[in-house]
Amino acid sequence: MRGMVAGPRVRTLLKVGSLVAVALLLGGCMIPPEPETTEAKATFGLYVIVLVMAAIVFVGVEGFILYSVIRYRRRDDRLPAQLHGNNLVEVIWTVIPTVIVVVLFVLSVSALGTVQATTDKPAVVVEVDGFQWQWTFRYRDDDNNPDNDYSVTGSAAEPPVMGLPVGVPIRLLLHSQDVIHSFYVPHFLIKKDLIPEPEGQAENQLEFTISDPGTYAGQCAEFCGNEHAAMRFTIQAMEQADYDTWIAAGRAGESPPPPAPSGAAVVDLSAANIAFNTDTIQAPAAQPFIIRFKNDDGVQHDVAIFNGQTELFNGDVVNAGASIEYQVPEIPAGTYDFLCTIHPTMTGKVVVQ
Repeated sequence: MRGMVAGPRVRTLLKVGSLVAVALLLGGCMIPPEPETTEAKATFGLYVIVLVMAAIVFVGVEGFILYSVIRYRRRDDRLPAQLHGNNLVEVIWTVIPTVIVVVLFVLSVSALGTVQATTDKPAVVVEVDGFQWQWTFRYRDDDNNPDNDYSVTGSAAEPPVMGLPVGVPIRLLLHSQDVIHSFYVPHFLIKKDLIPEPEGQAENQLEFTISDPGTYAGQCAEFCGNEHAAMRFTIQAMEQADYDTWIAAGRAGESPPPPAPSGAAVVDLSAANIAFNTDTIQAPAAQPFIIRFKNDDGVQHDVAIFNGQTELFNGDVVNAGASIEYQVPEIPAGTYDFLCTIHPTMTGKVVVQ
């Protein structure tokens, strides 16, 4: 008889184990991208604290539920001893949630203060115009005059690039020409709506300080019509000297690509006909390098680097006909796989030495 009973128990444990495994796998998608601004780091820290607290509460509550189910499961028809309250327990389950709420309130107010902080004179002011279905970035001059001296407007085939310096406050003035759009950069961990305000109404503003040079993908995060998915853009963050050169070239009517970090190796890679142009690329060990990727295909592609099942780098999606410079962090010497996560049959090897 015991053998007949064990079967259903094993199946039940397998089902529960499968659900737990799925929950853990999904939990891996709950961690935000690496924060790349001062404000994003405050948000990320608060998120991690809330996640840890929630996990502790979940494990504690579920643990007590499982304990109660097993310990006090019904064995016969006798009515168990009836308890009518416990003052100590009631105080505990009142005090603990109160403390948690107070702590989270204080931490949230602190993070909000960091995110919403503004400066009297930001280093760069950019007017961001959203319209169906693209972006225009208009840079104000060094005296913050509204007569813009440089602007760029994107298209679906070639989304615009917003060059910005790192380590200094940036202010964006957000306008919409038609419907509500939303300026969103995942690595900045914040989004702000562009609203078609009436004449004379103040526009939304967004201020931040970028921590590290790099290429950060952005998009409209508010459904705004048929071509909403085409409303993409790129923020190219660079050192102040590189930014000065970049903006000077733009003001002179040139459109140079943002410079690569000084001394960084550059690897050229392209895609066409759902295939990379090479199955092997080489890169230096223990130092960052650049993958200059051109998408000559009619569909979107990206480039990611894996060590077995471990993701080492995952680049932004590149639209058909567009190009990007991926800044890859240093990787130890060895041989790794690179692939397009959108079309996993597109693979190759990265030899780092």
